[in-house]
Amino acid sequence: MPQRSHRTRVVIAAAFMLAAAGCGGGAATGDVDKIQVTLGQFDVIVANTAGRALLEVRTEIMPAGPASHFTNTVPRMENGEKRSLSHSRFTDRDNVPFSPRNVRVSGVVVTAKDIDGKAFRVEVPWK
Repeated sequence: MPQRSHRTRVVIAAAFMLAAAGCGGGAATGDVDKIQVTLGQFDVIVANTAGRALLEVRTEIMPAGPASHFTNTVPRMENGEKRSLSHSRFTDRDNVPFSPRNVRVSGVVVTAKDIDGKAFRVEVPWK
């Protein structure tokens, strides 16, 4: 069996590491210190860690492709409050409830405003 050169081994190892890194869902981006989002098997958990109340907390399940987004809006969340939003509480613009069996999802986006009107946004890839 011929012996591979060191360069070939490094290239193969780098390709495997790059492929493994690309398979992960990735991390949340945005204002993760103000809003924490946890994806469960049956729900989306949103926690307010902004230090003040949040208004108009809108959680969107974003499908992969051209399908409409599934949304749920919480009018107000106090500081330290945590809400568990069941998948069935998310609806599209025609009031059709979300079902992970019928829709392939790319991620979840949470937007909110604090009392002073400052906007926050967090994006979490679907796992």
